[in-house]
Amino acid sequence: MAVRGVQTAEGWYVKAKPTGEPYPPDSGLAPKFLDAGVTTLPGALRYATSVYGSKPCLATRQLLERERTEKNGKTFEKLRLGEYRWKTYSEVQQMAVDVGLGVRVRGLQPLDRVVVFAETRAEWLVAAMGCLQHRITVVTLYTTLTDAGVAHGISETEVPLVFTTCDLLPRVTRILSQCPKVKTVVVMEDQLEGVGDVSKFPKDVGLVPFKDLIADTKSVDISTPVPEADDTAIIMYTSGSTGTPKGVELSHSNILASVIAYSVQMNVGPEDRYLSFLPLAHIMELASETALISLGATILYSSPLTLTSTSPKVMKGTNGDAKVAKPTVMNAVPLVLDRIIKGVSQKVEQQGWIKSLIFNEAVKYKFWLEYIPFTSYFLNMFIFRRVQEELGGYLKRLVVGGAPLSPQTHETMRAIFDVSIQVGYGSTETSSCISGMDEDDVSTGHTGGPNLGVIMKLIDWEEGNYRVSDKPNPRGEIVVGGPVVGKGYFKLPEENKASFYEENGMRWFRTGDIGEMNSCGSLKIIDRKKDLVKLKHGEYVSLGNAESKLKTLSNVENICVFADSTKDKTVAVVVPSAERLWKVASSVGIDNESVSMEELCRDDRVKESILKELQIHGKKCGLNRWEVPAAVYLTLEPWTPDTGLVTAALKLRRKQLSLHYENTVHNMYSRLD
Repeated sequence: MAVRGVQTAEGWYVKAKPTGEPYPPDSGLAPKFLDAGVTTLPGALRYATSVYGSKPCLATRQLLERERTEKNGKTFEKLRLGEYRWKTYSEVQQMAVDVGLGVRVRGLQPLDRVVVFAETRAEWLVAAMGCLQHRITVVTLYTTLTDAGVAHGISETEVPLVFTTCDLLPRVTRILSQCPKVKTVVVMEDQLEGVGDVSKFPKDVGLVPFKDLIADTKSVDISTPVPEADDTAIIMYTSGSTGTPKGVELSHSNILASVIAYSVQMNVGPEDRYLSFLPLAHIMELASETALISLGATILYSSPLTLTSTSPKVMKGTNGDAKVAKPTVMNAVPLVLDRIIKGVSQKVEQQGWIKSLIFNEAVKYKFWLEYIPFTSYFLNMFIFRRVQEELGGYLKRLVVGGAPLSPQTHETMRAIFDVSIQVGYGSTETSSCISGMDEDDVSTGHTGGPNLGVIMKLIDWEEGNYRVSDKPNPRGEIVVGGPVVGKGYFKLPEENKASFYEENGMRWFRTGDIGEMNSCGSLKIIDRKKDLVKLKHGEYVSLGNAESKLKTLSNVENICVFADSTKDKTVAVVVPSAERLWKVASSVGIDNESVSMEELCRDDRVKESILKELQIHGKKCGLNRWEVPAAVYLTLEPWTPDTGLVTAALKLRRKQLSLHYENTVHNMYSRLD
């Protein structure tokens, strides 16, 4: 989308073209919503039902068998899965109506709140739509929050009813004593085990299976209130990089503005199949699925644990969800793409050095070879076809958000899977919508121009030496205005004053991210206030930028770079790729199979080898010498939301990591002095 920019005394302003009131004619869903009177999220579902009533809407895969094993005190499970079964738009709409009535029967009134604490699945979306139809606000909680975080969200919002799943019911049971306002828990059943073990569930709280909630509502006579566009539709709790989870209040109009922008950016229609596996408690996924339903697409539900045939919960002989679903559209975060690429690379290497060489050269030069007639077809058919089938073989477009996507990952993913990749930038506070790449944009390293309805400005950040007067391109903190900007943080007035403000009748949000706007109006995220550290010699280091480039090294599963402002170097803690660690060990002369993985991580020869690879790789990626770590520490400790070291969106929790590895970092610096 074409954009324009202008410098003023307040900053550098950019907004999307074309402009119009309320939207220009070519603005995707906007004129359709306007004609149909759609002003709320359930209104979007009703509109879609009126247009696509008998078409498949939401699909769930059959669970045929579960096999559990125990190892080192932990329980592991494998699943045998069947085909997808779907419900039509009309059936989904009726289920939503039944949910709304079922909730009202149990005492909830308009403007009350409910919590949805559940994995991504069809019932999640149906439950949310059903409650929203009755002006009941939906509070969303990541399933990867700690018990304390979940209890905080439930207690702070004072909800009387919680939706959860069979798998999460034990966690809800544990925290109910801390949530005295909760009177009812609705459980979305497991296909084989129903609601699961309820022996420890408290007797003074009602337990309702989801099927029972919607079963007895046909004779219920309760009037349905009309939700208003400015109602708080969602209070979305973000795990955040520090501190207690914060609830972001988003209105129906906030999210619909994002939905309309999505429909303009994405060429999606009734023939498309979308595979959903990211958390619906993340605004990117919720807004995307609302848009996809409004456009008539079919949504098929999956999980990161069953996505591909090699995913950890897929039983041998069972195809992963992507192979069965054959999606044409997917959302993803950069870390997932990095893991897919590393998995592909490891499989190719196992086939021998000749095949590995051919594959890697094809990836490297595919972009340029596509200009030769039939070359792209030949490469896809004879080199990449089997790999592409892991994601179904029909994938056309991939939307990436949640964190910066490195150019290397972008280009490699596009070459291997022959897919259009559109990188977007947003936040919960802006309904996931700030900027996005056009579908035909083949460049990398940026997040496109402002989305429809978004006004963006860059303002000077003197401490980081970023100014809108910088040449050749203006740089500064990204501040966003427009209908996508949320109502604010729930019960946090001081944080609202710091982050949100009104100006000229428009609501604005200070993102804390540092951006650079090129001459084409495309935004590049170059820094974040919290990630910037000035070293002893006065040079600034962007920790996030260094990490995003260093973790593309195949030997690295994850990495956190640390910088001490009293030193002139950085150091890093690295989670190495377990499968490649033995290869590194062999390269430095360690062939003893009795050596444990933990011992390899402590071996100075292994650490030195990985450090050298990181330094070479970092320089190739354009990092300065002070941005490349001078020392590394290797750990096999998992960085998962459960450990508290990363957020639910898999972003590093820098404060927690600094505390966790405080002694380790100190020791690395001591050895460098």
